[in-house]
Amino acid sequence: MSTQQPTAASLSLVPYFIWKYKVFIVCFTIFFSSLMVVYAINKPNVYTVQGLYMPKGGEEGGGLAKLAGQFGGLASMAGVNLGGGGGDKTDVALALLRSRAFLQAFIEKHDLVVPLLAVKKWDKATNRLIIDPDLYDEENRVWIREVPKGKSATPSYWEAFPKLVEAISVDYASKKGTLSIKLTYYSPEVAAKWLDLLVKEMNLFWKNKTQKETEKYIDLLQAEAEKPLPNELKTVLYSLIGEQTKTLLLNNITDEVMFETVASVVVPEDKSAPSRALLCIVAFIFSFFFSSFMSILFGLNRKSKLNVSK
Repeated sequence: MSTQQPTAASLSLVPYFIWKYKVFIVCFTIFFSSLMVVYAINKPNVYTVQGLYMPKGGEEGGGLAKLAGQFGGLASMAGVNLGGGGGDKTDVALALLRSRAFLQAFIEKHDLVVPLLAVKKWDKATNRLIIDPDLYDEENRVWIREVPKGKSATPSYWEAFPKLVEAISVDYASKKGTLSIKLTYYSPEVAAKWLDLLVKEMNLFWKNKTQKETEKYIDLLQAEAEKPLPNELKTVLYSLIGEQTKTLLLNNITDEVMFETVASVVVPEDKSAPSRALLCIVAFIFSFFFSSFMSILFGLNRKSKLNVSK
């Protein structure tokens, strides 16, 4: 079975077929473009807020890392593992920021299931979030959605997680030492509020974690230092206690223990999406070329069949 290759003669018929089926091409282009116009008009605006931060994950354990290099062997004799001083925790913090455990706890704490799953747009004139009445009865505060298979009528935090993680964008420039976090939502004010809360929650989580670990480490070191040990080991242990006490003091000085604000979140006035004009232009171009291609294909196929029948 041979495959017919396009010839110079058939290619020369392309303008002819486009003109011959111009009515189809025009109608299809207008129809498809009109559908895209309707879609673009009804697609809600979304706004993206951005915060610029300086990660402080690499600062933790700086003095401890030096001591680990100098006295690691001696400390191990006392049963204390210095490790590498902690290293840069920034990557760990960023992974936690987008983790299910952290974000689901954030959704639960701030009651975000309805804003994430039931809101369909934002009314700029009234500064009010518009809830889809087919999903949630705002007056009675009851979910009336069609229940998905295996789910309950009231959505869980598990269901809301993908919506929130999709709205968050992180860009970490390690060489510059800057971190950009973006959050996209229907309301710019709500988006700015959520982003501020996210960063505060992350800093609070890390502050509490550092506090507990450092206090536990200091207690361990003090208990070891009270034992009858050589003076060299006691010197190492008290140096470690001093470094951990310094970490504890620095941890209590500021609330921004992991992400320090460089540029505060600004509420945007202009939407970030959708680009309705671009959608309509792309739809017009695509529908025109697709209908032209189908017309040419149909014309060549019909001409081929007529030649065979002769």
